[in-house]
Amino acid sequence: MANTDELTGVSQQALVIIDPLTGGTNANPSQILEVTGRGEVTVATTLTQVQLGIQVEGKTATEVQEEVARRSTAVVNVLQNLGAQELQTISIQLNPVFSFADGTQTLTGFRGSNTLQFELPTERAGAAIDTAIQAGANLIQNIRFTASDEALQQARLQVLSEAVEDAQGQAQAVFSTLQLTPGEIIDIDINSADNPSPSPLVFNVEADRAFAAGATTPIIGGLQSVEASVSLNIGYSPNSAVTLPSATDNLTGGSQQALVIINSLTGGTNPNPSQILEVTGRGEVTVPTTLTEVQLGIQVQGKTATEVQEEVARRSTAVVDVLQNLGAQELQTTSIQLNPVFSFADGTQTLTGFEGLNTLQFELPTDQSGAAIDTAIQAGANVIQNISFTASDEALQQARLQVLSEAVKDAQAQAQAVFSTLKLTPGEIIDIDINSSDNFSPSPLVFNADRAFAAGASTPIIGGLQSVEASVSLDILYYPTAITLDSPVTV
Repeated sequence: MANTDELTGVSQQALVIIDPLTGGTNANPSQILEVTGRGEVTVATTLTQVQLGIQVEGKTATEVQEEVARRSTAVVNVLQNLGAQELQTISIQLNPVFSFADGTQTLTGFRGSNTLQFELPTERAGAAIDTAIQAGANLIQNIRFTASDEALQQARLQVLSEAVEDAQGQAQAVFSTLQLTPGEIIDIDINSADNPSPSPLVFNVEADRAFAAGATTPIIGGLQSVEASVSLNIGYSPNSAVTLPSATDNLTGGSQQALVIINSLTGGTNPNPSQILEVTGRGEVTVPTTLTEVQLGIQVQGKTATEVQEEVARRSTAVVDVLQNLGAQELQTTSIQLNPVFSFADGTQTLTGFEGLNTLQFELPTDQSGAAIDTAIQAGANVIQNISFTASDEALQQARLQVLSEAVKDAQAQAQAVFSTLKLTPGEIIDIDINSSDNFSPSPLVFNADRAFAAGASTPIIGGLQSVEASVSLDILYYPTAITLDSPVTV
């Protein structure tokens, strides 16, 4: 539709922009925000999968293989009697053993191993491990935990809903800061994990204990994480229209031919072209950590596999007891290991015993974690492997939305500084790109000098700050100011 200039009576061509959403023309096109939300749901695990082995050394291959067969048969029998499911042999090995002296390699015997894998309800897994070791197993290679197929399927649907809500929350934080009006959701992309990996065990403090004190190795049921992300493309429109400069020269009253430039957004031509400023703003919010996660272990050496495993079980039970009494949350058995120990002399490798390690993980409020570590060590723990700190889920979620708003404000401030200096007129925001941190790593501890603790009372554990970061990129239209040329100089 033509536009008539009231001062000159000259008909002007209206600005025509192709709508990027529809391919049609629209004097006030809507733009797109692409935002990705993420969700995570934890499901209680009910099954434990164990890999254990029988390892034998001897003078001849026949002798070794016969002993491996005898012990393997005994172990398979006890596991079948205990109702083990998915029982299978996953490897059989028989290899020569050599000694080295004076540059000479000498065959000293053979080593054979048979690795079995089975699955049981978690409350029965500890007793099964102990019974298998008493029957002849002397290696524990791996242990992991999983929920039922039905629980995982339900979690997959729930986590998609959470991811959508997260995307909506992020979009709202950006739109409200920029004072934009959201429109329709024009595209949805689902990215869900189809096969979530079994997680380490997580202890439920309220649950009944599944083992008698000192009777079996404590195996504790846990939580499995199911994650998904959903990306939304949301149309939006600015709350106020941009006034384009007139193409009429008010001084001459004549119609001026505007420079025709291909519009970079539409591919069409536009007598009043706009350009684009791309600017990225960054935000960072620090959240006080309130929870401490500790990994500690019980490590034992002895002459026989049975002796070692019994001592690991006894001490692990004592440590679990004291941590439970202290109110430890998410108490986890993250690994159970049993391995042979060898000595080397004169180029010969000799089996001298076995080493067992049971690794536990737990979480407590930071001000209680130091005393918990000390008490666990008094009860039998003798390895501290890791310590980390985190804020609550609620605090982190609030920080994610706050940091997006800060990033938008930073981008706006940068754009304003540039436009002001160049004396340019800003227009619509035509594109928004959100880059937020999805996985918040617990921070290392930061010492607070003002914190007072009783010297020698317990190990001082002092929480720090956890950083949440995000960046937001904006594409902003701008309109160049008319340039007045100096009059040519007459010589």
